[in-house]
Amino acid sequence: MKPSDDKRKVKISRDGNYAGPFAFKVNFPAGFRPNVNFLEQFERWQKLEFPSPYLNARRFDAADPKTRKRTVAVIHELLSLTLERRMTSAQLDAFHAECFLPSQLLLCLIKHHGMFYLTNKGVRSTVFLKDAYVGSNLVDKCPLLQFNDKFVALCGRGNVDLCDSKSSLQTVV
Repeated sequence: MKPSDDKRKVKISRDGNYAGPFAFKVNFPAGFRPNVNFLEQFERWQKLEFPSPYLNARRFDAADPKTRKRTVAVIHELLSLTLERRMTSAQLDAFHAECFLPSQLLLCLIKHHGMFYLTNKGVRSTVFLKDAYVGSNLVDKCPLLQFNDKFVALCGRGNVDLCDSKSSLQTVV
């Protein structure tokens, strides 16, 4: 084995996360064991520059790798702007024409399974942003979602009174 091979193996990140302005945070599934060739290609993709997701995409060539990375950035940005960091396929279709997303969007999401998680329930599929979740729990919940969770927890208990209605009504009357 050459010394340069040892250095190269040390440089490649096993989890796919790289430092850089154009790199996305990825979280591969537990059983995913990438080979060195995949990691090298993924490292090149992570370091690839791409145009802003907010620019008009009409002028970009669909076959360009930078445009494909921009598509991932657009979907990442859309999901990060939602409260629950997820969207159904019907909701993503609403942005399809406006954001110039590719016709094979599902294949793009499957290919980037380190960033997105897809689930299918019957006809409807949902796309989750992986870096926003730890397990099935949303990491950084919006105060509105926290309130909703508390409300649901209170509604589930029959013996909890939000305000002692009998005593408060007696004091008012």
